[in-house]
Amino acid sequence: MSRFASLLGYLPIAVGVGTIAVRAVLGHGHSPGDASLTELGFLFVVILACASTASAAADRVAERLGEPYGTLVLTLSAIVIEVAMVAAVMLSGQGEDTVARDTMFATLMIILNLLVGVSLLVGGLRRGEQTFNLQSSSSYLGLIIAFATVALVLPRATDYEVGGFMTRRMEVLVALLTLAVYGTFLALQASSYRSFFAHERVGDHSVPAPARLPHAGPVWPHAATLLAALVVVVLLAESLGGTMVGVLDAHGLPSAISGVLVACLILGPEGVAAVKAARSDSMQRTMNILLGSALSTIGLTVPAVLALSMIVGQRVELGLDSSEICLLAGTLLVCVLNLGQGRTNPMQGIVHLVFFVGYLVLIFDVHPGEVGGPVGPSTP
Repeated sequence: MSRFASLLGYLPIAVGVGTIAVRAVLGHGHSPGDASLTELGFLFVVILACASTASAAADRVAERLGEPYGTLVLTLSAIVIEVAMVAAVMLSGQGEDTVARDTMFATLMIILNLLVGVSLLVGGLRRGEQTFNLQSSSSYLGLIIAFATVALVLPRATDYEVGGFMTRRMEVLVALLTLAVYGTFLALQASSYRSFFAHERVGDHSVPAPARLPHAGPVWPHAATLLAALVVVVLLAESLGGTMVGVLDAHGLPSAISGVLVACLILGPEGVAAVKAARSDSMQRTMNILLGSALSTIGLTVPAVLALSMIVGQRVELGLDSSEICLLAGTLLVCVLNLGQGRTNPMQGIVHLVFFVGYLVLIFDVHPGEVGGPVGPSTP
């Protein structure tokens, strides 16, 4: 039975490869305008299943590598999927200049409000008040605030041109800065400051938290599965990108929904892992997964998107609108207040969920010209 279950785990990859083959043979001449909700739903489910397979394989690799390398593998796998999806929409020629911004903003709102809120609520209702290493959240949130300000808020404050665009020099500077700082953070996280991201129970400093025992068996089969699943996701990303843009345009839906759909694909497996960790009274792992994902969303996606925009010659608008900046500022403030004590409870989770409801309202509270309308500035 275990052998059958193991083979069943490869089914999403097989379905994904089959989908790629069928679309390669029959998909010539297919335009985004011909896309249907059924096709979009099928592609979404297949990619989500492959992403879940990649996440499971990354988790098994993580168990053999230990922390913090395990969380890094899981996070970097998700970023590969995010960059592939954003690039697919950009290269399709159908997406707007704001697709990267919408995806990153949606990812931050889902992580910092929905997933953090659900984790704190579920974990608190099941385990009561939970603790984690305060130094980890402080390290993550400090960089998240800095990166979000430079990449998503500052471009809106420049007077280079109307909108949230940056000059090419500013794009190069922001890309290099975020990549260098994030790389330094990873190096320190994996060496000198590993203890910042280790579980430590308040009032029990004499006994260190037990480390997970290494699992027997080679790591390469799981690494190969992870690589295969990621390749399938990247190849299917182009199909999903064009289909998604066509469906949203055909049904007159806000373009920002594309960012939400991409974020759901990226964060589905990680969100499940984070909530499970909270229910198991491992809030430290929850913080490592969620805050690490939020940080990498900006630290790696911004340089990748800006580099791609320079290569293909397509402008990218990263600056958030004023209403989005207010929501982001409130979210970050609540994160500092709730996650800056090293102790969580269900009431804090409710506050984060309120902010997520506000984000959902904001998506549909747009000007008429922004829903199913032409790309460009909205009419007041």
